[in-house]
Amino acid sequence: MKTKLLLSALFALGIQQAVSAQADANGYTTVNMTMGPSYQNRVFYDISANSMVSQAANSWDIAFYRNSSMSFGTRINDAQNVEVYQASNNPNDWNSITTNTVSAYGAPLYNLDNTTSIQQGAFEQGTATYGWGEYNPGNHHVEGKVIFILKYPSNVFYKFMIDDYFGGYTFKYARWNAATSSWDATVSRTIANGTDDAYFNYFSFTTGEKVPSLEPSRTGWDLMFTRYWTDYAYTDPNTGQPATMKYRMAGVIQNTNITVAKAQPETQATATSTLPASNAFSSNITTIGHSWKPAMGAPYSNVVYYVKQGSEYYRMYFTSNEGSSTGNMYFKYKNITSVLGVTDIAGTKSTFGIYPNPTTADRQVTVLFDSKEKVNSKGQAEVYDLSGKKVYSAELTNQAGFYKQDLNLSHLSSGNYLVKISFGGSTETKKLIVK
Repeated sequence: MKTKLLLSALFALGIQQAVSAQADANGYTTVNMTMGPSYQNRVFYDISANSMVSQAANSWDIAFYRNSSMSFGTRINDAQNVEVYQASNNPNDWNSITTNTVSAYGAPLYNLDNTTSIQQGAFEQGTATYGWGEYNPGNHHVEGKVIFILKYPSNVFYKFMIDDYFGGYTFKYARWNAATSSWDATVSRTIANGTDDAYFNYFSFTTGEKVPSLEPSRTGWDLMFTRYWTDYAYTDPNTGQPATMKYRMAGVIQNTNITVAKAQPETQATATSTLPASNAFSSNITTIGHSWKPAMGAPYSNVVYYVKQGSEYYRMYFTSNEGSSTGNMYFKYKNITSVLGVTDIAGTKSTFGIYPNPTTADRQVTVLFDSKEKVNSKGQAEVYDLSGKKVYSAELTNQAGFYKQDLNLSHLSSGNYLVKISFGGSTETKKLIVK
């Protein structure tokens, strides 16, 4: 218990923590991750470094995406359970909106969770071309067109509008004054993209300022444990029919630097692994999401995730979920790259691997390829016995990206062989054991 309290205190301070790397009998490292009671923190986890950074989840209101000068977007803070409504698509209505009543404005807007773009937030769901604004080809700015009202659970309201985007965001807001039943004076702010290497700049209505250091660099994390809204499937008790509703979950959002494949059903605690097909790997930010657990209760016992980060492959699964009382979500992971035998091909922008090695009884072998670009000629996979005789040959498809190709070696007798991969004018050889 003292250890958990200490970790929670360190995380709340935003301190990067290295995680214990002691492996279990199957070679898996256990990660004891906590968001804290009531999910009070966001936690960024780096799988290759086995480290995490935690920050207070409710210290900001709006995150402004700044990946490049012409890439934009926002996220509203789901940890604060804010409801976003479009009040008008005419920026000239700013002063004429004199009420905080949201009942006339339709359904609330949410950050998208079923997307590959982390910056597709609630404001991007407005009725303008880019949600909140329109592109001006004359000056290359995105100019604001939509006024929003933000409703907080404590019955605090803000009127908000992004006026302009061009290498940064100019926006304005006003707080509803319950004593006078009117909006306070309008506050205007500009936040430049800046040069630090993170996806978002964060802004707080409470301080009226940018909140610094709320996110590691883009390459410094793979999984973000946070709150987000999603379409949750359930059975309508009145009709008995399938239905969906918006539900706020605590789960995982993945970085764009990884892809993830979900395997179900699959045994979790095992020393062996079978990599899913290449098209099973997804860039959807909630591929892991909450799919490893029900709305309440322990994780599913037959769900496994394969994480691809560059030329590295990891296998992970969740072992515990203690809910909002502690915010603890424990999982195990293992780098399986060496098991797959993935190696850079000298002189090319490609990596390859063969698995399983040793082969299983059916003697089917898979060649994994991750090629950054196409080459002028097709690749070749050749298998030789130890006398130097070629016993198998297959052409490798010339394509860019991650893919795999199966080799049928059922005609070979048990023993040691060499697999030679030729691609882009270079070759690499690996030892293969056929059982």
